[in-house]
Amino acid sequence: MNGKKAILFVSFGVASASARHASLDACAEAIRHAFPDYLVCQAYTSQFMRKRLRAEGVLVPSVEEALEDLRQRGVERVVLQPSHLTPGEEYTQKVWLPASACQPLFAELRIGSPLFAEEKRDEELLRIILQSLDCRGTEQVVLLGHGSPHQHNPIYERLQRMADDRNIPVHIGVLEPSDWPGFREVLNRLQQRGAEAVLLAPLLLAGGVHVYRDMAGNEPASWKSRLLAAGFSVRTDLHALGERAAIREQFVRSIRALLASDK
Repeated sequence: MNGKKAILFVSFGVASASARHASLDACAEAIRHAFPDYLVCQAYTSQFMRKRLRAEGVLVPSVEEALEDLRQRGVERVVLQPSHLTPGEEYTQKVWLPASACQPLFAELRIGSPLFAEEKRDEELLRIILQSLDCRGTEQVVLLGHGSPHQHNPIYERLQRMADDRNIPVHIGVLEPSDWPGFREVLNRLQQRGAEAVLLAPLLLAGGVHVYRDMAGNEPASWKSRLLAAGFSVRTDLHALGERAAIREQFVRSIRALLASDK
């Protein structure tokens, strides 16, 4: 292994050990396999998640801490690949800004973009996701993303417009109540299309409470329960995007493109 170059895979973080291993760790392992000459490590942007995991004996650094550790280990060239799906507030404030500030520490520090950063890739990525789902008959697919708590994230609308333009039976909603499209908007879309059966799946990189409780839980407030109460038959796919090999390969592809660029 050449310790002078490294790939830093940056995620929001997830508390559940099983979800972490199945998604974030699996993505990092796919990157490690594709780039055997690179030191591959991870960082989490969520301070809350890092603190919670630290109490359990799991130590994951922030972006700044990970980059400082790489500098001290003599790494000279770094590729930072975020796992964040959209270029929203979390990516801007906790990935791009701190990483940019650390660029003078290295001979080279290349900062990658979220998967849905470029509109030209939307259709390809959405089709990859749909191909990994077991959609049956006349089912309409509801993909549930996170959304932003402080500012509207327009990527979800952009994906929806693209799906509608191509007559793809997908409806995209977000969990964050301050962002949209929310449950009411998705429900209206399903009703307007005369939908009867729904396949509900996460547009989230990692699983955990958002998938098992907020999306597919049996509590009245979950999306599954609310869709059932509205009269739809509902199936759920509990696999987050990071659990899907085709999505993990997209991170590898993004890193290859970043290494081949003239940045």
